[in-house]
Amino acid sequence: MVVSERLIWLHIPKTAGDATLQMFQQLSHPWRILDPHTAPEKHGTLADAYRRAPGSESCAVAINLRRLPEVLVSYFHHMQRHGQGQRFANGRPFGELCFEEYLHYVLEHPETQTYDWILDQHLGEREADHYLRVGDLAESFLDVVGRHHEIGPEIRDRVRTIRANVGSYERRGPTGWFRRDEMEQLYRNCPRWRRCEEAVYGDTLVEVVTWEPEGVAT
Repeated sequence: MVVSERLIWLHIPKTAGDATLQMFQQLSHPWRILDPHTAPEKHGTLADAYRRAPGSESCAVAINLRRLPEVLVSYFHHMQRHGQGQRFANGRPFGELCFEEYLHYVLEHPETQTYDWILDQHLGEREADHYLRVGDLAESFLDVVGRHHEIGPEIRDRVRTIRANVGSYERRGPTGWFRRDEMEQLYRNCPRWRRCEEAVYGDTLVEVVTWEPEGVAT
């Protein structure tokens, strides 16, 4: 979480938040809150920001927005690395799950497994004022944060050198993790995320992926 006198940035999990924090750290600004990446509070909600920084209710609110299927894949592999013994909703430990089992359970239980809970938890009913696109994070950061705080040329250059961490799991591409009908169902199960993605990116990932014709093996 980062809070200034003008801006609140909420660290949404699995959306390149640690890289974004590094970008904020390049600015020599007297932040009211600048949680280090090791702080448990870094994933705090908007309500937490208001509590920790009284008077910040008038600040603009920003979050990072990543393509929904990418978040799901990233979260699954994060739990396989760091939460192997933690039991998933189907009762099995994450370390014993394959991605297909996880995905199918998520799709079949939208009442409890919708990823919209992430936005609901962090923002409540409020929508963010700004969304940083993870797909072009540095330029999006400079655009959004630059509206509220001056960013000089040297700092801009440093921000552009920062890259998001890349997980060590297999890189299959979207069609290696999802069938088209599965990705479409995921978006149907997460209408709030879908609306945000359409507003920020202009489309959803399912619309821009090159899918094999039906019946053709990938």
